[in-house]
Amino acid sequence: MDADLLVFLKDGIYRIKILKALENKSMLSSELALELNVNRSSMSRMLKLLKEKDLIVSNSNKTRTVLYSISKKGKKIIGELK
Repeated sequence: MDADLLVFLKDGIYRIKILKALENKSMLSSELALELNVNRSSMSRMLKLLKEKDLIVSNSNKTRTVLYSISKKGKKIIGELK
């Protein structure tokens, strides 16, 4: 595993929790915020960072609804952390 990526994940207490929450199903940012007891704006910032590292992907339809899911890279990282 990339050492910089490991440091990035462990630097934020919710980053690994988000990946684990997305491991089995796609979720809205509001659902993640509720599940992890984090305010929505903080969750948006964390999701943006995880997306920039290609650990999650976002899927949106014609509405403003955005579903987040774990990427192949994210799944690989979670597998290595177990």
